[in-house]
Amino acid sequence: MKFTPGEVIVIANPSTLYTSQFQGYRAVVTDYKENEIFPYEVTFANGTSMGFAEEELSSAELTDYLEVIDELTAAMTADAQDQEHDEVNHPSHYTWLPNGLEVIDVTEHFNFTLGNALKYIMRAGHKHDEPITDLRKAVWYINREIERLENA
Repeated sequence: MKFTPGEVIVIANPSTLYTSQFQGYRAVVTDYKENEIFPYEVTFANGTSMGFAEEELSSAELTDYLEVIDELTAAMTADAQDQEHDEVNHPSHYTWLPNGLEVIDVTEHFNFTLGNALKYIMRAGHKHDEPITDLRKAVWYINREIERLENA
Protein backbone atom coordinates (compact mmCIF):
# COMPACT_ATOMS: atom_id res chain seq x y z
CA MET A 1 0.00 0.00 0.00
CA LYS A 2 1.52 3.28 -1.10
CA PHE A 3 -0.74 5.63 0.86
CA THR A 4 -1.88 5.29 4.46
CA PRO A 5 -4.95 6.58 6.29
CA GLY A 6 -4.34 10.13 7.49
CA GLU A 7 -1.97 10.94 4.63
CA VAL A 8 -2.68 14.07 2.59
CA ILE A 9 -2.78 13.37 -1.14
CA VAL A 10 -3.54 15.21 -4.36
CA ILE A 11 -5.82 13.86 -7.07
CA ALA A 12 -3.25 13.76 -9.85
CA ASN A 13 -4.52 11.48 -12.62
CA PRO A 14 -8.27 10.96 -12.35
CA SER A 15 -9.37 8.06 -14.56
CA THR A 16 -13.06 8.79 -15.06
CA LEU A 17 -15.05 11.70 -16.39
CA TYR A 18 -16.69 12.11 -13.00
CA THR A 19 -13.44 12.15 -11.00
CA SER A 20 -11.69 14.49 -13.44
CA GLN A 21 -13.44 17.40 -11.71
CA PHE A 22 -11.27 16.70 -8.65
CA GLN A 23 -7.90 16.94 -10.43
CA GLY A 24 -5.51 19.02 -8.35
CA TYR A 25 -7.67 18.81 -5.21
CA ARG A 26 -6.15 17.81 -1.89
CA ALA A 27 -7.80 15.19 0.28
CA VAL A 28 -7.01 12.88 3.17
CA VAL A 29 -6.84 9.10 2.82
CA THR A 30 -9.48 7.85 5.25
CA ASP A 31 -9.57 4.13 4.43
CA TYR A 32 -7.97 1.42 2.32
CA LYS A 33 -10.02 -1.54 1.07
CA GLU A 34 -7.82 -4.23 -0.45
CA ASN A 35 -9.02 -5.99 -3.62
CA GLU A 36 -11.29 -3.08 -4.60
CA ILE A 37 -11.02 -1.35 -8.00
CA PHE A 38 -10.81 1.98 -6.16
CA PRO A 39 -9.27 0.89 -2.84
CA TYR A 40 -8.38 4.31 -1.43
CA GLU A 41 -11.22 6.17 0.22
CA VAL A 42 -10.33 9.85 0.37
CA THR A 43 -12.20 12.65 2.08
CA PHE A 44 -12.15 16.21 0.80
CA ALA A 45 -12.30 19.34 2.99
CA ASN A 46 -16.05 19.66 2.41
CA GLY A 47 -16.59 16.16 3.86
CA THR A 48 -17.21 14.39 0.55
CA SER A 49 -15.67 10.92 0.41
CA MET A 50 -15.04 8.75 -2.62
CA GLY A 51 -12.79 5.95 -3.84
CA PHE A 52 -9.72 6.27 -6.03
CA ALA A 53 -7.12 3.92 -7.47
CA GLU A 54 -3.49 4.30 -6.39
CA GLU A 55 -2.40 5.57 -9.83
CA GLU A 56 -4.90 8.43 -9.56
CA LEU A 57 -3.26 9.82 -6.43
CA SER A 58 -0.02 11.62 -5.70
CA SER A 59 1.70 12.56 -2.47
CA ALA A 60 0.83 16.14 -1.52
CA GLU A 61 4.45 16.62 -0.42
CA LEU A 62 5.78 15.61 -3.85
CA THR A 63 3.26 17.90 -5.54
CA ASP A 64 4.45 20.79 -3.34
CA TYR A 65 8.08 20.09 -4.32
CA LEU A 66 7.21 20.07 -8.01
CA GLU A 67 5.36 23.38 -7.65
CA VAL A 68 8.47 24.92 -6.05
CA ILE A 69 10.57 23.72 -8.99
CA ASP A 70 8.06 25.17 -11.48
CA GLU A 71 8.04 28.52 -9.66
CA LEU A 72 11.84 28.67 -9.58
CA THR A 73 12.11 27.91 -13.27
CA ALA A 74 9.52 30.56 -14.17
CA ALA A 75 11.26 33.18 -12.01
CA MET A 76 14.69 32.82 -13.62
CA THR A 77 15.71 35.38 -16.25
CA ALA A 78 17.70 35.01 -19.45
CA ASP A 79 20.50 37.07 -17.86
CA ALA A 80 21.21 34.26 -15.40
CA GLN A 81 22.00 31.98 -18.34
CA ASP A 82 24.97 34.20 -19.23
CA GLN A 83 26.72 33.58 -15.90
CA GLU A 84 30.38 32.75 -16.11
CA HIS A 85 30.89 29.00 -15.72
CA ASP A 86 33.73 27.94 -13.48
CA GLU A 87 34.35 24.73 -11.57
CA VAL A 88 34.00 26.38 -8.13
CA ASN A 89 31.05 28.76 -8.42
CA HIS A 90 29.13 27.45 -11.43
CA PRO A 91 30.29 23.96 -12.47
CA SER A 92 28.84 22.93 -15.82
CA HIS A 93 27.34 19.71 -14.42
CA TYR A 94 25.11 21.89 -12.20
CA THR A 95 24.27 24.66 -14.69
CA TRP A 96 22.78 22.77 -17.63
CA LEU A 97 19.16 23.49 -16.71
CA PRO A 98 17.14 25.95 -18.84
CA ASN A 99 16.77 29.65 -18.00
CA GLY A 100 19.95 29.79 -15.93
CA LEU A 101 18.52 27.66 -13.15
CA GLU A 102 21.21 25.77 -11.25
CA VAL A 103 20.83 22.50 -9.39
CA ILE A 104 21.37 24.28 -6.05
CA ASP A 105 18.42 26.59 -6.83
CA VAL A 106 16.22 23.49 -6.61
CA THR A 107 17.96 21.36 -3.97
CA GLU A 108 18.21 24.05 -1.30
CA HIS A 109 14.42 23.92 -0.91
CA PHE A 110 14.57 20.35 0.42
CA ASN A 111 16.03 18.73 3.51
CA PHE A 112 19.62 17.52 3.31
CA THR A 113 18.97 13.94 2.19
CA LEU A 114 16.28 14.77 -0.37
CA GLY A 115 18.33 17.69 -1.68
CA ASN A 116 21.35 15.45 -2.17
CA ALA A 117 19.25 12.76 -3.86
CA LEU A 118 17.97 15.40 -6.29
CA LYS A 119 21.49 16.75 -6.81
CA TYR A 120 22.78 13.33 -7.86
CA ILE A 121 19.76 12.68 -10.08
CA MET A 122 20.01 16.07 -11.76
CA ARG A 123 23.73 15.86 -12.47
CA ALA A 124 23.64 12.22 -13.67
CA GLY A 125 25.15 12.11 -17.14
CA HIS A 126 26.43 15.69 -16.89
CA LYS A 127 29.47 15.34 -14.63
CA HIS A 128 30.63 12.00 -16.01
CA ASP A 129 29.77 10.15 -19.21
CA GLU A 130 28.45 7.25 -17.12
CA PRO A 131 25.48 8.27 -14.90
CA ILE A 132 25.20 5.01 -12.92
CA THR A 133 27.39 6.14 -10.00
CA ASP A 134 25.38 9.33 -9.52
CA LEU A 135 22.10 7.39 -9.72
CA ARG A 136 23.33 4.82 -7.17
CA LYS A 137 24.28 7.66 -4.84
CA ALA A 138 20.80 9.17 -5.29
CA VAL A 139 19.23 5.83 -4.33
CA TRP A 140 21.51 5.71 -1.26
CA TYR A 141 20.20 9.12 -0.13
CA ILE A 142 16.58 8.16 -0.86
CA ASN A 143 16.96 4.96 1.18
CA ARG A 144 18.49 6.97 4.01
CA GLU A 145 15.51 9.38 3.96
CA ILE A 146 13.08 6.44 3.99
CA GLU A 147 14.88 5.02 7.05
CA ARG A 148 14.73 8.41 8.75
CA LEU A 149 10.99 8.71 8.14
CA GLU A 150 10.31 5.13 9.22
CA ASN A 151 12.21 5.68 12.47
CA ALA A 152 10.61 9.06 13.22
